[in-house]
Amino acid sequence: MSVEQDFPTLFGRFTTVLRDHNELKTTLRQLLDLCAALESGKSSLLDGVTPAQLVRELQRKLSEHFAAEESERYFGVVEAEEPALSPQIRQLRVEHQKMLEMALALSTFAADPTCWAQLAPPLRTLIARFQLHEHAESALLNRLFRPRFARTS
Repeated sequence: MSVEQDFPTLFGRFTTVLRDHNELKTTLRQLLDLCAALESGKSSLLDGVTPAQLVRELQRKLSEHFAAEESERYFGVVEAEEPALSPQIRQLRVEHQKMLEMALALSTFAADPTCWAQLAPPLRTLIARFQLHEHAESALLNRLFRPRFARTS
């Protein structure tokens, strides 16, 4: 089977995960707005969303997103197509677990309104970690796709 025949299916799988990235970006922007609100002494966003609600939403979205990435239809395909990327994929999976643990801890922390004043710094840390993680995933996909594009050109 040629690269041209395989690529659309492979590309379609990654497009779904990229759509999840965009949804997560919206939640992350809301969280950054929340951090700014908390740092200025407010306890919710203008639309009344509380820290507890927003952090729970982040935890849910991260869990779903990471499960999709770790599936055989995403990381599994990457490993099958380019086994040399397995060490990087293992590291990304470890990072997923650590970020999920952070999100769970923050969700528990955010459930207590008396803790909201201290919530912004660890939230910013998780957001920064997620952004670095996304850059690492992009680099991984670039390593997978660049040789493909070079072979088809």
